[in-house]
Amino acid sequence: MNIENLLKYQKLDQELFAVEQKIANSPYRKKANELATLAKKTQTKSVELETEAEKLLAQIEDLKEKYATNKAQADKMMSGKIENMTVEELDKLSTLQKAISKNLSVLEKMLQKSAENINHILAEFNKTKKLYDQARTQYVTCKQKLDEQTKASEPEKAKIKKQLEVLEKDVDPQIMADYKKKRNDNIFPVIVPLENGNFCGRCRMELPKVAISRLKEKGIITCEHCKRYIYLKQE
Repeated sequence: MNIENLLKYQKLDQELFAVEQKIANSPYRKKANELATLAKKTQTKSVELETEAEKLLAQIEDLKEKYATNKAQADKMMSGKIENMTVEELDKLSTLQKAISKNLSVLEKMLQKSAENINHILAEFNKTKKLYDQARTQYVTCKQKLDEQTKASEPEKAKIKKQLEVLEKDVDPQIMADYKKKRNDNIFPVIVPLENGNFCGRCRMELPKVAISRLKEKGIITCEHCKRYIYLKQE
């Protein structure tokens, strides 16, 4: 096959690849990705803080409910005359009073601790929200800059693509289809020369003798390691 046509196509394609890489490696893209990750983390943190606060409030409500139940039972028993109570009823009342006293003590400590925890959660939530807002604002700016950069490169890319359409007509259709597939798989350059008689010009893997023979016969083979086309340079 005519390797020169494919090499000519790849040489021009190199220009397109360089433009694409400039956009792909843009500091705006890198920063935007970092900010998007940060925003996602802060959102997750906010959800965790909300969940933590909900659990804390649920624990307080549970304790308050137990206290109210015990107090209601005690009040009911206290509505009667103590002198008319049996020993069992007095023991039960004493037990309820101890439970109420314990619940009050635990509730007081828990409310104090909860106040500290709620303040901590609130501070963390405000800090997280601030980080999210900052990341979101910066992300919008970076995304806008990246979009502007991408838009500015479109005329040059369109011009090169139009020239490539003309050149690809002189390349074997099957080879061209395989070339584009490799290119889409981020394999570039797609075609490289054989180096030092038996090495792939890209990954430097040594080719077996049978592969060298096939290369001399067909003019082009695929590297088993990096999947690039290897061609035999004319001396």
